[in-house]
Amino acid sequence: MKLTYTFFLILLISLTHGIYAEDLPNKEDSIINAINKIRYNYPDSAFVITDKYINDATEKELFYAELLFIKSAIQYIKSNYVESRNSYEELYKVSKELNYDIGIARALNGRGLIYLGRELYEEALKEFEKALEVNTKIENPKNIATNLLNIGICSQELKYWDRAYNSLKKSYKISLNNNLELYALMNMNRLGSLFLDKNQLDSAEHYLIKANKRNLNQWEKSYNLSGLTELEIKKGNYNKAIEYGSKSYAIAKELGAKWDISQVVLRLSKAYEGLEAYDKALEYHKLYKTYSDSLLNEEMNREINWAELQQTKAENEQLVIQRNLLSSVRDRNQLIIALLSTIVLFLIVLALLYRRHINQKEKYNQNLGSINRQLAEKKVLIEKQNEDLKQINNTKNRLFSILSHDLRSPINSIKQLLDIRGSISEKDVQRYMEQLTQEVGNVNQQINRLLKWSNKQIDGFKTDPINVQLNDIVEQNLESIKYIAQEKGIALKHNPSKNLIYIDPEQLNIIINNLFNNSIKYTSKGDSIEINYSQNENFVFLSIEDSGIGMDNETLSNLNGEVNERSFSRKGTEMETGTGLGMLLVKQFLTFNHSSIEIKSEEGKGTRFILTFPRAKEVL
Repeated sequence: MKLTYTFFLILLISLTHGIYAEDLPNKEDSIINAINKIRYNYPDSAFVITDKYINDATEKELFYAELLFIKSAIQYIKSNYVESRNSYEELYKVSKELNYDIGIARALNGRGLIYLGRELYEEALKEFEKALEVNTKIENPKNIATNLLNIGICSQELKYWDRAYNSLKKSYKISLNNNLELYALMNMNRLGSLFLDKNQLDSAEHYLIKANKRNLNQWEKSYNLSGLTELEIKKGNYNKAIEYGSKSYAIAKELGAKWDISQVVLRLSKAYEGLEAYDKALEYHKLYKTYSDSLLNEEMNREINWAELQQTKAENEQLVIQRNLLSSVRDRNQLIIALLSTIVLFLIVLALLYRRHINQKEKYNQNLGSINRQLAEKKVLIEKQNEDLKQINNTKNRLFSILSHDLRSPINSIKQLLDIRGSISEKDVQRYMEQLTQEVGNVNQQINRLLKWSNKQIDGFKTDPINVQLNDIVEQNLESIKYIAQEKGIALKHNPSKNLIYIDPEQLNIIINNLFNNSIKYTSKGDSIEINYSQNENFVFLSIEDSGIGMDNETLSNLNGEVNERSFSRKGTEMETGTGLGMLLVKQFLTFNHSSIEIKSEEGKGTRFILTFPRAKEVL
């Protein structure tokens, strides 16, 4: 019964009568149009009017076929599947006799809906495909849109996601191209439902909200609001879910759509459970159980009524035979045997149906006990998802910090070159332009590297260590600060040594870049920065030593501490400013890569950074 309400929506699409002016007289065409206008919101009244005209019509007329179609459609809406099946069969027979392709296609579509109501999706697909073939032949865009939508629904239930999406999108496009507003709205609702099933919430919200803003009839409005309820539950917006669900429940209750009521109250139960309002959650879950049992009992009664109908027909036929064979004892005995056989068969059918009813009720009762456990498990899952979202948000903030911090220094270098352009000779301009070109290239390379790295981190911060040649990374970063060092008159002394370490290369770049810029910032003109290497059996050591202004004991103590907090940034030797993020990023990335830093400094006598990295796991 999962798709009962969905099937009703598909039926609404198939309700377009598709009659042309030359097919029906004006009066009969007006009657069909009038019934179509009220059947969405007032199906009971539409059914009474339709039945009246059917009794007065002739079976060999198109008017009779159109009335049969509306009757079978309304019966399906009211969940009277047995009566609807009979009406569709009669429509198929009449349409065949009239050679009326539209009626044949509708009857095939109706058969598909009956199969759909029994959750026989493969059988339903075959009927919808037959209907699509007929409608394609007669080039009926309205009914083609209907068949494609039905195919999309079946494919969705069978989890044929691509086929479902393609069918629904084709139906939606045809609806838009032919100004079929109602069809387009239904496609929006179905696409929203499809993306809900796939847990693609942004796409689901796009279609459901877009449909909600249109002029929906009561049936579609209830379905749309129920879908929005499920969407908001999955997003964790339980108050908004309750708002949508309450509106959907009110509309469905007014229409008497029991299945739709059962679905929305189940969703309301989940929403209240999400708010930990367990009394309300239990209240709505009891409503769900009540309506589910009611639907099950109604289904049972329909099957029994169908069996009684068949039995009455058989009995009438047997009575005719009995009147014709009263003169023969042998024939009378055969009649008695036939009647007894029919009664026994009827009793067997009743017994099987009753047994099925009992089994299903037992199954529902068994499931009830597991529902509470499922609710508790879902609560734990929601808490975990909230924690994951928090981690993703922290990652986003860290990425923005890295990007903004690491681009400050190269961009400042370019700015300094541009600032002195007007105060130097043409010869120096040419020399500085070459340096500017090199700096722009360095900035572009660094931006591309940072953006590529940050794109990989967007779904959560990750460290991907590999074997890296430490000397090469140092050389790259020395190249990027060479111009600033020249401008400040600082000598860069690099004593290269080939050492393989195991680390994330992008995070290593950020570590080295920040430490070099830090040394440049706090080193005065004429001083120097020296880089050396050493190693033991398990670790490689990198020493970055400057002869700058050094640090006081309080600053040194804070930086060497275990707490990773953003620190106060002093101005550099030429009044350079900072954000205080540099050392925080360095310590965090070293921790991520199982590495460490030791800082030795004395005020007025320079600073030495000693980095410890794990040696490579194997030779590259």
